[in-house]
Amino acid sequence: MKNSQLNSNLLRQINKYLTDENLRNNPQISDFISVVNKTYFNYEKDSAMFEHSARVSDKEYFEINSQLKNELSQKEVFQKQITDSIYKISREKIQLEDSNDIDKLIKLLNNQIELKKEHYKQLYSAKSSAENANNAKSDFLSIMSHEIRTPLNAIIGLIYIMEKENSLISFQENLEVLKHSSNNLFLLINNILDFSKIEAGKIDIETIPFNFKDLIYQIAKSQELKASENLNKIEVIVDDKFVPNLVSDPLRISQIVTNLLSNAIKFTKNGTVKIEITQVGLSNGICTFKVAIQDTGIGIDLKKFKLIFEKFSQAETKTSRQFGGTGLGLVITKKLLNLLGSDIQLESNLNNGSNFFFTLQLPIDVDYNENTLDFYSIEYKEKQMPGLKILLVEDNMINIKIAKKIISQWDVEIDVAENGQIAVDKHGICTYDLILMDLSMPIMDGYEATTLIRSKDKNIPIIALTASASFGYLERALSVGINEYIIKPFSPKELNMKLFKYYKP
Repeated sequence: MKNSQLNSNLLRQINKYLTDENLRNNPQISDFISVVNKTYFNYEKDSAMFEHSARVSDKEYFEINSQLKNELSQKEVFQKQITDSIYKISREKIQLEDSNDIDKLIKLLNNQIELKKEHYKQLYSAKSSAENANNAKSDFLSIMSHEIRTPLNAIIGLIYIMEKENSLISFQENLEVLKHSSNNLFLLINNILDFSKIEAGKIDIETIPFNFKDLIYQIAKSQELKASENLNKIEVIVDDKFVPNLVSDPLRISQIVTNLLSNAIKFTKNGTVKIEITQVGLSNGICTFKVAIQDTGIGIDLKKFKLIFEKFSQAETKTSRQFGGTGLGLVITKKLLNLLGSDIQLESNLNNGSNFFFTLQLPIDVDYNENTLDFYSIEYKEKQMPGLKILLVEDNMINIKIAKKIISQWDVEIDVAENGQIAVDKHGICTYDLILMDLSMPIMDGYEATTLIRSKDKNIPIIALTASASFGYLERALSVGINEYIIKPFSPKELNMKLFKYYKP
């Protein structure tokens, strides 16, 4: 309907509350306005006729009165049409105390228009948020693809070169690159798995005695080579008052500090990276201290501080292209600190370095034993386990060959079962100290085999050595009697640590 055909009062209301887009996209509202417009004109006609009736003759009064009745009848029809239209828009039934209360109907109309406007606003906001999230995930997948393909490209290319070259010098050089590339790929996969575990609430904080000061020095030493590549120095400064013998989760704390230190090294060129530990307080057996990782690198805009701790995000898209990384490290760091009852803080200026720091409150271990650290130390030394006899349940011949070569270095006797059924049969005949169980195998999988073994032997340790990293599979494994699990690709040191945990000389 054209504006020239609308009642002036109604036109003002429409201009105030509705946009052209509302009218184009909602034919019901246009129909509704048409009905209201008729009502307005009829209302004005009513007023004119009432005024005129007072001045006309009886004949004219009769004629006008007849016309008025007709108009009132039409008015009732229009009023019903209005209430029906409101019901169609809002599914709200209209109850009027006075059948002539048109003003109330108009207010209801205005309310419905406002509700529709708010609804469209919320839809637009939700659509915008969904698009932003989708774009962030697309960027993340692009970065992840690059980060995974880069070390894989080096591995595949170097294997080809090593096949062609037959030089010991070249072999040694290529082996170092292969080791570096495979470690990068391994850490990337572990980051993804850790992130998934944290998101699902599947990570628990251990309570283990360890020496925090020793742990920090070992982390610094492990990053020296990476720091030298960027011509950086690492300094460790520990408060003389600091009490290092604590109880917490050294593995997760190591992960936190390593992530922050690795980030500082990555974004610093020809500079200094410091790890500083400051004693804050000591009371009732609780040590309160601050850990700060400072660098002289590119710095971070504090306005983007929250962004770098959001999943799939980095402060700048170009950052991932220039320095690499998936953007998961700081997300994991923040979430692990939250599990430890702390949070990450930042002091930084662009092009003037960064200072990431956090405060921990941990119980002091008065009965600390230095040997405990060996299990969780970055420089963990593999243990010999003479006399330990294990059953490796694995169907992949390459995995069997690799596992046997690794485990045999620790003076461990190893027997092999190619599927779950063979494992059950061998367990019934031979005596083993421990079973390494793959979960996905033909004939009989690891779940069924573990269930059958557990029905006869409740005590033998069974460790799942599996590539199935899904929580559903792992929870099912624990439910059927698996003691713990190691995810492939596994670290030989981690496997050695797990085996030694059950070793009884």
